[in-house]
Amino acid sequence: MKAKRLAARLHYQQGQTNADHVIAFALYKRGLYAESLELFSNVLSGYQQLADTANISRVYMDMAAVLHKDLSDQTKVIAFMQKAIQTGKKLKNDSVLSLVYFNYCNFNANLSADSVNYYLGKSREIASQYNDEYMLALNHSKQVYLLNRKGQKPEVLPIAKQLLASAQRMGNVNLEVYALLILANYYHENDLQKALGYYNQICDVAQESGDNELQIYYLTAALGRATKSGNKNEIIKAYATLEKAMIADRENMKRFIGDYVRYNAIADDNKLLSAENARRALWLLGISFSAAIIVLAIYLTMLRRSRKAKEQIDALNNVANMQIIAMEEVKHEAIREEQQRLGQDLHDGLSSSIASIKHQLETLSMDTDDPLQKKKLVAIQLEIANAYDVARNKSHEWFNTADGEQEHTFEQRIKLLTDTALPDTCYKKNIHIDDDALQHASMDVRIALLRIVQEAITNIIKHAKAKKVGILIYAEIDKLIMVIQDDGTGWVHKTSTNVKSGMGLQSIRRRVQYLNGKTAIRSDTKGTEIAVSIPLALS
Repeated sequence: MKAKRLAARLHYQQGQTNADHVIAFALYKRGLYAESLELFSNVLSGYQQLADTANISRVYMDMAAVLHKDLSDQTKVIAFMQKAIQTGKKLKNDSVLSLVYFNYCNFNANLSADSVNYYLGKSREIASQYNDEYMLALNHSKQVYLLNRKGQKPEVLPIAKQLLASAQRMGNVNLEVYALLILANYYHENDLQKALGYYNQICDVAQESGDNELQIYYLTAALGRATKSGNKNEIIKAYATLEKAMIADRENMKRFIGDYVRYNAIADDNKLLSAENARRALWLLGISFSAAIIVLAIYLTMLRRSRKAKEQIDALNNVANMQIIAMEEVKHEAIREEQQRLGQDLHDGLSSSIASIKHQLETLSMDTDDPLQKKKLVAIQLEIANAYDVARNKSHEWFNTADGEQEHTFEQRIKLLTDTALPDTCYKKNIHIDDDALQHASMDVRIALLRIVQEAITNIIKHAKAKKVGILIYAEIDKLIMVIQDDGTGWVHKTSTNVKSGMGLQSIRRRVQYLNGKTAIRSDTKGTEIAVSIPLALS
């Protein structure tokens, strides 16, 4: 039982099965045949799982021994022994088959003399092959038994004495008792006193071995023989020894039953523990599986949100870039309009003046008779004609610049930006922009404001988890003000002076600083507000 508990703690299946094998054999020796058979069945299953062929053969043989002792169905006994033989034949380096063949003869009373000799011969052959001294001695004991049955008394004595010497040398109690019993029976008819001496030796050996059952069995036989001899001293001695042995056996039986009860309790506890461990393992498996599903769902949700946010930001960037390009085009259109105006002024003003001067020079040249003077006036006319052609060509070049498309209002541009990145199905938007306030704002200022809105919306998509977004642009006395608000998660409670900035917020601050403006950022659990002020003088 201690070995089994230790093996169970170490999860050592071979050790647990070996311990059960010993316990099953102890139950058999104590006469608990049904309990022994039940445990032997479990042991057999354990050895089969371990593919332990030698012990499988031994268990079949032990089960046959229990049934033979219990005088059960002889057919089952022979069937178990045949299974033991078939299993033992698979072994290549084990002498267990020698014992199987020997017991096959012992358990099968219907074997013919030739069959008995055959199986005993096989047993001796295997025992000799492996130099198994115990099995060779057992075969000698069987040889004596057969000689006794045949009445060949002279041949019994030397073999019995040789068997006793071998048993004492090996320290094998069963063999020693069997050899003493053969000698006692040998002298029983001719020398009763000598026979009683051998019986007393049997009792002493049994007592020294601690096997009370064996001691009681032979003490009872000795008492019968002492009673038959009429020797009162031997009878009294046998009674006293037998009573003492029976008292000790009762005590041993109590201890054994107590151990067996504890063994069953341990077995039940092990079953309950195994069931509890199985439930815990199932529970842990369920929790692990659920956790894996939850983690996977969270990961997929975050991945979907990340992709959606990326798509929104990409769309925002595309629209913002298109708006910037459009505004840059408007800026260039304004330059072209200025060129057209200059070309008109050049044509109407400078070109007309040059043409007038040229006409006056022609008149002076016609009125003068001085050849030298006339030559100088002609030279000046040529220079004036060249200047006129240059001015006329440049004025036509500037004037022919194509008309630009009409500019969208800034509010329309902001709404186009927010509608692309913040769909109405997910966000509630409140946008108010005073286009009059932007009348005197340069195109660079408008582009900077559009970029700031782009950065703010990017932060809202990536971090804020907002539902409401507001954008307000208006003019004060000397400032252009823009406020962007959302109702998202915000940051921890920090003032605008020490809010930890990401790249987006840093970009907003840099753009405002470039325009000599100021930035104020407020963020808490109720949302975030970005306020930007830019001097109108710069605009």
